[in-house]
Amino acid sequence: MTRYVVLAIALCACCAASLAVRAEGAAWILSIDGEINSGTVTYLRRGLQEAAEAGAGIVVLVLATPGGYLDAAVESRGILLDAIVPTAAYISREAFSAGAAIAIACETILFAPGGVMGAATPVTFIGESMREAPEKVISATRSLFRATAEIRGRPPEVAEAMVDRDVSIPGLIDAGKLLTLSARDAAVWGYSDGEVESIETWLAERGYDTTVEFQVRWVDDLVEVLTSPIAVGLLITAGLLGLIVEMLVPGFGIPGLIGIVCLGAFFWTHFLVGLAGWESVAFLFGGIVAVGLEIFAFTAVDFGLTGLLGLVLIGLGFYTAMVGPFAGRGQAIQAIAIVTAGLIVSVVVAIVLLARLPKTRLRLGGIILSTAVTGRSHEKEEADVAASDWVGRRGVAATDLRPVGGGLFDEERIDVVCEEGFLAKGTPIVVIRDEVYRKVVRRTEKEEG
Repeated sequence: MTRYVVLAIALCACCAASLAVRAEGAAWILSIDGEINSGTVTYLRRGLQEAAEAGAGIVVLVLATPGGYLDAAVESRGILLDAIVPTAAYISREAFSAGAAIAIACETILFAPGGVMGAATPVTFIGESMREAPEKVISATRSLFRATAEIRGRPPEVAEAMVDRDVSIPGLIDAGKLLTLSARDAAVWGYSDGEVESIETWLAERGYDTTVEFQVRWVDDLVEVLTSPIAVGLLITAGLLGLIVEMLVPGFGIPGLIGIVCLGAFFWTHFLVGLAGWESVAFLFGGIVAVGLEIFAFTAVDFGLTGLLGLVLIGLGFYTAMVGPFAGRGQAIQAIAIVTAGLIVSVVVAIVLLARLPKTRLRLGGIILSTAVTGRSHEKEEADVAASDWVGRRGVAATDLRPVGGGLFDEERIDVVCEEGFLAKGTPIVVIRDEVYRKVVRRTEKEEG
């Protein structure tokens, strides 16, 4: 009898020890309501990271979402698969589309009474109409769902049927229909670990008496706002304009600071949501360098290949930071339109600055090649240049002056710099300053007679 008492005591001690181990860390609860987007990614990443640092025993995602962006779902999936804290998804109402991808990536799936999950075929919006994504995107998403189910030990064909209506499973879904699992079907087919009235009750039964509600913070809201199409367009335009104004106007001031802050905010937010990579920054930096060389070093000819290459690289930098591998056609078109509009506005403003502002770096002699040749600034040259027979000679612009180009004087063609910033080809000009290696001209009226 004593022997059985000892065994019973030992068994109780083992059970108590097991409960103590499981209750060692608190249960963290993350709520994902509404659309899954870039803010969801930062919220999920920070929640899992802080839970791990706090020694949490489990992280529960309470899902009530109609879906969202596929890129956000893919990034969230990766975060969950890499999590070091056990994860559970509690489907309180519905987990459609991107929500289903997040649920399947969790180690445990729980359903509230009436909860449903599935209907995950990717769609794209063209105008106001919604259409299924191209076969390429559906195939990639189907493979992604299958791989996630295999990692978590769930039947992969069920996950595929949520994405591709061509998948049929006898006794569950016929071909031509998308699969949506109820709590009962999910339990039968291995996609539910239980139906519970309350997630708090389920946690308490497993020894998690302490729960931590992880709230959405201002950073998550800020990321969501700054990655919206309108905000992205404003950041790109303001960032490029700030840098262009800083390059053209003497001194360093507020425009340059605004440009750096806007571009920094753009790439910071897109890094957080997993869209931007270092290749995006490399494209942008290379493009800015090329445009700078075109403006300051190669202005002896019209805006040419170096400048065009720079604009293309800048556009690629922004585009690759905005569009992920699973972006739909609508997202890609939207990104192209935003980037193109930002570049056009920036170029137009740069031309206006060159034509209208009384002083720019170009007019102050800031062209790198000319400064390197003379070894002195424009202001010093203006005082040192001796009288010349060229001053006062009249001719016509042989090319558009932007502000540098060619001038024709009595059948002799030379390089000139227009003081006014821009003059069209054929405009009468007069030399007002001879700087040896170049002549500074301005517009003049044709002489009568």
